[in-house]
Amino acid sequence: MQPSTYFSLDKAKALIVDGNSQSMDILVSVLTSFGLRNIVRKANGKEAQDELKARPVDLILTDANMPQMDGYDLIRWVRTEGSEAVRMTPAIIVTAHTPKSKVEKARDCGANFIIAKPIAPAIILERILWVARADRLFIECDVYVGPDRRWRNAGPPVEHPDGRRRDDKPADLGEASGENMSQAELDLMIKPQRSAG
Repeated sequence: MQPSTYFSLDKAKALIVDGNSQSMDILVSVLTSFGLRNIVRKANGKEAQDELKARPVDLILTDANMPQMDGYDLIRWVRTEGSEAVRMTPAIIVTAHTPKSKVEKARDCGANFIIAKPIAPAIILERILWVARADRLFIECDVYVGPDRRWRNAGPPVEHPDGRRRDDKPADLGEASGENMSQAELDLMIKPQRSAG
C-alpha cells in the first residue's frame, strides 16, 4: 500500500463467525482498530446463514472448525446457494490448522483467502486490501463457484482441460494429515496471480 493511499472501512459491514468467544473478540478488536464499526457476530455457520438470508454483508471472516456447520461448508453455501446479494461476498477463513489439505479445501470451497492463527493484524488488513482491490475473476460452473483458483501463472494443464490435475484425489477420500503451512506458503496457494496466456 502506498503511503498516500487512503482506504476507509467505516461504512463496511462484516460478519464474524467463530464458536470461540475469545477468538471472536480478538478478530472484532482487530477489525475495529481498522475503523470497521458495523460488525455482526455469530457463533456457528447455521446462525451465519440466517444472518446472510436476512441481510447482506461486505466481508465474511469465519473460523474453519465449528460445530453444526464449519467455515468451509458456510462459504460453499454462500457461493452456491446464497442470494445474489451475498454470493460474491469476499470470504476469509481463519484457522489454527493449515496443512495443505485444509488450504486446498478452503480454496476449493470458494474462500478468497485463508489466514493462519495466531492472527496478525497486518496480515488481516493486507488480505482485506487484496480482496478490495482485486481484479480476480469470479467463476461459476458446475463444479465450482468462487474466485478464480488458478495461480502461479498457470491455468489448468493442457492434458487436463477440465481443471483436474494429475495428483488431484477424489473428494470422497479421507483427508491427508500433514504439517501446517506457513502464512507465506498459504499466500502462494491462494493469492491470485496473472496466468500466462
